[in-house]
Amino acid sequence: MKGSSRKGLKKCKRILVKIGSHVLNTEKGLNYRVIERLCDDLSILKDQGLEFGLVSSGAIAAGWSTLGVAAKNMNLSKKQALAAIGQGRLIRAYNDAFGRYGYNVAQILITREDLDDRARYLNIRNTFTALFELGIVPVINENDTVSVEEIQFTDNDMLSAMIVPIIEAQALIILTDTDGVFSADPRVAHQATRISEIRNLTHKHIEQASEDAGKMGRGGMASKLQAAHHVSLLGLPTVIASAYHSQVVSSILDGRDIGTIVLPGQKKKLSQKRHWISFVTRPKGKIAVDAGAMKMIVNAGKSLLPSGIVRAEGNFKAGDSVEVLDIKGNVIAIGLSNFTLQEVLQIKGAKTKEIPNILGKETNEEVIHRNNMILRKEML
Repeated sequence: MKGSSRKGLKKCKRILVKIGSHVLNTEKGLNYRVIERLCDDLSILKDQGLEFGLVSSGAIAAGWSTLGVAAKNMNLSKKQALAAIGQGRLIRAYNDAFGRYGYNVAQILITREDLDDRARYLNIRNTFTALFELGIVPVINENDTVSVEEIQFTDNDMLSAMIVPIIEAQALIILTDTDGVFSADPRVAHQATRISEIRNLTHKHIEQASEDAGKMGRGGMASKLQAAHHVSLLGLPTVIASAYHSQVVSSILDGRDIGTIVLPGQKKKLSQKRHWISFVTRPKGKIAVDAGAMKMIVNAGKSLLPSGIVRAEGNFKAGDSVEVLDIKGNVIAIGLSNFTLQEVLQIKGAKTKEIPNILGKETNEEVIHRNNMILRKEML
């Protein structure tokens, strides 16, 4: 999106909306009023030809309110049980609210591992494509019933940033319990002012943001800005606004000055595949290279050849992402390996013409092709 105004939002036809658990729940249960108002707004926009994906938190909190027990100090298995109880109530609320307008919803529960694997990632994308062709509203959430700490998303803000390229959304709208990003924490600084627009989002903005997630969520303003940063690298805008604003999504897409819009900078935007390599898939290993290979990768934009490899570690197979390190151990790039760890250990330091004899088969010349690699500096 070009320009510093919000006019480009009027052209968006497919939008991903994320709403957090804090605004979806009361101490007595789900906040049906918020859900119904949001679905009313989205349904009217769908009548006009727009398409929406909806990332919705609230399953654990819905289960918590249903049973009337505090989830704060519960162990993982009991939290997963709460998610199983609450997810049904949550999806029923959306089904009823959209159903009044004749629209159907589909429940999509995702784990970190689903997006980590390239084949599963692409299969999920195909599912979303089919749902949009059928006119269905996908309601997306982390599958808390099976997720454990090691495979969890940081929070649903980050899940949203990963979903944006999968559904080919043109904007992300994050609905929360504040009116946007402020110059200071408005809960303690009464003179804090709302920031209408952020361009060229930096780590300083994120570090200064509040980390407080509230009692029913894992995210905070910092995580929302981090998600906006990841989306901006796709060349797309994010709007962070209050879910309590009347017809909030319609107002945002009409270009009104609501919440905070985070606009992409002037950097070359990442493709979907490079975004996946950079932020979605988790590296399964590390490959350290010598000074000559580092110079060719960083300065000349070349692929990684086996002759420049000095060591490798991890548990990766062909197609997995790995970190590329310089001789000091600094990450200089992330890419998809054409070989397993065992094969890399066999061919490290070898010339490309020697690879077939070493491995006993015809293979790729590059350990990581430049098209499947992104430099660390391109990710910041």
